[in-house]
Parts: sequence; structure tokens; C-alpha cells
Amino acid sequence: MSSADDHRGDDHRGDDRRGNGSGPLTTRVQAAIENMIMNGELRGGDRVNEIALSEKFGTSRGPLREACRALAQEGLLVAIPNRGVFVRELDLREALEVYDIRSALDELMGRLIADQATDAQITSLFELVDKMDRAAAERDLESYYPANLEFHNALLAYANNRRLERLYKSLIKELHLFRRKGLLQSGSMRISNEEHRQIVEAIASRDPIAAGVSMKSHVLAAKHRLLAAMEAERAQELAAARQTSASQRRGV
Repeated sequence: MSSADDHRGDDHRGDDRRGNGSGPLTTRVQAAIENMIMNGELRGGDRVNEIALSEKFGTSRGPLREACRALAQEGLLVAIPNRGVFVRELDLREALEVYDIRSALDELMGRLIADQATDAQITSLFELVDKMDRAAAERDLESYYPANLEFHNALLAYANNRRLERLYKSLIKELHLFRRKGLLQSGSMRISNEEHRQIVEAIASRDPIAAGVSMKSHVLAAKHRLLAAMEAERAQELAAARQTSASQRRGV
């Protein structure tokens, strides 16, 4: 038997030990890869390295491939024949459309939370805002972004609406490919967190309309921050291209 066959045999044996590449192990691997994408460890356009991830998770490639197929169906990964599996690069137009839909969902979420949040839940939201304040003051995106995700996940949980949760999660996963980018510009984290505090204050005042408007406004402001970041990125790329062109002409 060839070396390639030996490797395939190893994969199959590993799959047999773990339930033929499906079940709880695959679910755990899928969740781990998804977290890597959401936390920015894997970014749009990155190739999914099967060998490295198999070693990281202590599993064979069978469950890893099953997890990647599931994430491709959810729109987070894309499989390119003869090249491999990559983190999907969401089209800007798609991202802006998702922001618009999300703004309507967030408005509903804010209304629901203001009507039913407990004092303990509101306290936990203020604590997360304080945590993000510290990260923003230090310009620490690596600390701010996970806390930001935790804050929005808490809001979703406190809305206590399963259908809203399913719809929201189906949209928000794809936006993780863009959300970090909107926080990269100077002052964006501070401004974003000021909006977070306004949301929690409206919820604490038990004002459904104000809470809904605050959440909708926050999402639309995030959309504009993304556009500004993309424009700045394009300007930098254009300036770099011009500098390279000028250097080449001088060299000639």
C-alpha cells in the first residue's frame, strides 16, 4: 500500500474511533473554528490549514473536514477545488445589506430587553461596558473585540426570543468577517462603547422605544464606521501603489 493510502487509512481509523467524523467531536471542532473566525484568529481569505488544526484540536482530519463542510454551508468558509478551504471574504455590498437587516432586528431586541431585563442582567451589561471602556482607553482591540461580542450575545440572550435568536445568529456570523475592521480607526472603539452605554442606560430606564432606537442607531453607526474604514484602507492601498509606481519610474 502506498504512503498516501497509509495516510488515508490513518484518517479513517481516527474517524472510526470518533464516530465516523460526525457527532459531538465534529460539533466541538466546528465551534472551535467558528470561534477562531469570530475572534479574528482566522480572517477573510485565510486558508484553513488541516494539518495545523488537526494538531491543535488533537483530532484526525475526518471530523475537521466535516466541521469545515458545515461551516461552508453557514457561509463562513468556502471550498475552492484544487486549492483548499478558505475563510470566506464577504462582499461589501452583502455586508451592508446584512447591517440594514440587523438594525431592524436590534431595534426589536432593544424593545424586548427593556420590557423584561432583570436588575442583575442590567448590572452585567454595565460591567461589560466598563470592561470595554478600559480596553478602548488602552486602544486594545484584542481585549475590546471579545468583550464586544460578549455584550451583544448577552443582549440577544436577554431578549429571550428563540426565533429572533436563530434569525439573528444566521446573519451575524457572516458579519464577523467585517466587524473588526470597523473598529480599527482611531477613536472607533471609544465611540462604539459610548453607544453601548446609551443602550444600557435606555434599558435600565425601562424605556422600550429609547432602547430600540439606541440599538438600531448603534448598528447603523457601525455600518458607517465600516464604510469609513474601507475608504481609508483603499486610500492607503492607492497611496502605496502610487509610491511603488514612482519608485519604479525613478529606477528606470
